Amino acid sequence: MAEPFFDGNVLALVKNGIIQDFFADFNSLENDLVGSIFIGEVDRISKDLNSSFIKLPFNKMGFLKGIRNLHSGDKIILQATNYTPIDKALVVTQNISFKGRYVVITSKNNRISFSRNIKEKKRRLELLNILDDFEEVRIKKVGIIFRSLCINSHSEIIINDLKKQLLRYSDVFGNEVNSVCQLVKAPNALEKSYLEWNQFSNQNIIKEKGCFDHYSIWEQILSLRNKIVDLASGGNLIIEKTQAFVAIDINTSKNNSLSSALKVNIEAIREIPRQLRLRGLGGKIIIETGPLLKKHRKKIEEVLSKSALYSDKLKIVGWSNLGNLELEMPRSRYPLNDSEFDQIEKNLH
Repeated sequence: MAEPFFDGNVLALVKNGIIQDFFADFNSLENDLVGSIFIGEVDRISKDLNSSFIKLPFNKMGFLKGIRNLHSGDKIILQATNYTPIDKALVVTQNISFKGRYVVITSKNNRISFSRNIKEKKRRLELLNILDDFEEVRIKKVGIIFRSLCINSHSEIIINDLKKQLLRYSDVFGNEVNSVCQLVKAPNALEKSYLEWNQFSNQNIIKEKGCFDHYSIWEQILSLRNKIVDLASGGNLIIEKTQAFVAIDINTSKNNSLSSALKVNIEAIREIPRQLRLRGLGGKIIIETGPLLKKHRKKIEEVLSKSALYSDKLKIVGWSNLGNLELEMPRSRYPLNDSEFDQIEKNLH
């Protein structure tokens, strides 16, 4: 469902009345830069860090790993894909990606790869055959990633998306690189929803002022301001963001027996990917579970893997010596802070 949000929109993915994901056109410089493509100027090079600091549009500073063939004053095409803390330089890359609903074109990584959901060898070969007529891919000028929607989609739809992304590639790299500026704007909330939600084209979108109130969506989003998440079992999660990592504590409350505690742990682990997604949290994540036997750790990992969406890109790192579960997740989601909650409340009045 969708409704107006200031000069843009806010969209929510809802299942059985529970919000699973949402995108909003928040008023923020980071929201304008992350996902966009721009020309930056090399400001200074650090050989010790093997990195470069880059002048970006809107008076932002970027941080680029690698210094090969770079000199101070060089103008280069860059993209930011992840959000960084507001007091740090924006991490940027020269591997520009052009993301469509079915394919992703990459400028530096020239391999052909597939979503892990596309497992059948026959289907992979069928998708490879689509590329025969595209010289840019054959001569390894660009790389391509076939996204999970390609599993059951018609070749014509995939080809049209591929043509569109290659045209975007040509438009960007056909530009004269001579001044710091933004070449391609970051996708807005509607575009992000179309790119990230497989269900988008198969469901009726409710788009009207007040629908978020009617279905209690605003109430659910504003509840994310609270670091405590109550569970149906009587336990809860406490989610705290620090500069270094995200800490999650699972409290089993009065469920003191190991069997009862396991049920609470499973319920909590099932909820964690949704909470991280909605809150826009990523980076290093450390989970302190309730009482848990070592033999049940595999079960916890299985539940976590099944609960995460493919777009979450959640990686299980392992268990620490102290028994904490460690995860990694890219900071590709817009992080909710007081400023964003204030914008939501202002939009409601």
